[in-house]
Amino acid sequence: MKDQKDTKRGSQRSNPLQNLSEGLNRRAFLKTGLAGAILPVLPACSDGYESEKEAVQTIFTENEQIVIETVQDHLLPEDGNGPNAKAINAFEYLIFAMTDKQNMEDGDPEFIKKGVGWLTDLSEQTKGEAFTKLLFEEREKLLQQISRSQAGENWLSLLMYYLTEALMTDPIYGGNPDQAGWQWLEHQAGFPRPVKGKTYRDFENE
Repeated sequence: MKDQKDTKRGSQRSNPLQNLSEGLNRRAFLKTGLAGAILPVLPACSDGYESEKEAVQTIFTENEQIVIETVQDHLLPEDGNGPNAKAINAFEYLIFAMTDKQNMEDGDPEFIKKGVGWLTDLSEQTKGEAFTKLLFEEREKLLQQISRSQAGENWLSLLMYYLTEALMTDPIYGGNPDQAGWQWLEHQAGFPRPVKGKTYRDFENE
């Protein structure tokens, strides 16, 4: 992950990983650091896709999707303490976010795809098999290894950024189903909440 041209891609976002001190796990950080800063309605626009399936096929290949979901599950696992990545529809929300015009202009989809390639190559070179087939401890070591480079840290930070959005967004945008993230954070949503047909994306072309 030494391509210096790629190190700044996706780095426009705040970097949650920089705030993770030793001994503070990801869940503790999410709950203590973000509970009081619930994300507002997303401020960007989208060119739109006819369906989620079309969006997935356009942005990520099937293999890329599997790797991304595996990393998301690792960053926010099922450990009995709050919702995991699947419970907050992390990948589905990521697709929603990647079809957003501003995120595309920032290069986020391209950067995430490149990171998948870096991680895949590193896993095959050092472990001799796909990242998705590794044990939890082996995946952890590889993720820690790529986080030591600027590009790798930015990549993981970007995935964490969209995980936190999926955790705290209004369910109408695809993440946080049944308000699972809000309940875990003990957050009371503001009013009025967006409703179908009257979200920011419905007004973007007006």
